[in-house]
Amino acid sequence: MDQDTAPHATAATRALDRNVLGRTAAHLYERYADVVDRETVDRIVQESYEELDRTAAVKTHLTASAGNFADHRLRSIAIARGAIESTSPRVLFVDDANAGRSQMAASLVLKHSAGLVTARSAGVEPGGRIYDTALEAMDEVGVSLEHAYPKPLSADVHEAAQFVITLACADQVQRMEGKDYRDWDIPSLEGKPLEEVRRVRDELEARVQELIREIGPDAEA
Repeated sequence: MDQDTAPHATAATRALDRNVLGRTAAHLYERYADVVDRETVDRIVQESYEELDRTAAVKTHLTASAGNFADHRLRSIAIARGAIESTSPRVLFVDDANAGRSQMAASLVLKHSAGLVTARSAGVEPGGRIYDTALEAMDEVGVSLEHAYPKPLSADVHEAAQFVITLACADQVQRMEGKDYRDWDIPSLEGKPLEEVRRVRDELEARVQELIREIGPDAEA
């Protein structure tokens, strides 16, 4: 019986997901109708869902994560096209899996700039989930990564960034004109014990604070 019912359960789940994604696309189109057409919104929502479905280890909140990722991508398109004015410096952190270092760095930027510097993260080859040690190390300094999820480096998010900081993966990221690229030699967290992850966190925090002093709203022109 289990073998007979499993495919139906999967089909039912997919149908429910399609329904949710359709509502998500309609909502996002209302928000970005002045920037993109409905076909583009539908495509980006579907692409976001399929990419996260391919890489995510935990799929409980897959449609919500896909909607969030699609929203980030559409907002990036709006910023790149000048439809949304963004006066905040925009930083994109990229690492191999977007499962620890880049998520930590982006969250630390938001914390130390009080949200006055925009920060996003992405991975060259997104992992399945955020490393548990990264979650624990960030919880220790009052920054929750509970709702973070690995996501790919999309062209639209890349295009909207002003500063692109690669974490020991500069040779894997194609460069775009007009952006400030920097590489921070921060080791991967994969397989590292909590104590080493804490050291990475502290190094990222020091570099992030230096970056904010350089590019933040209070930086000298």
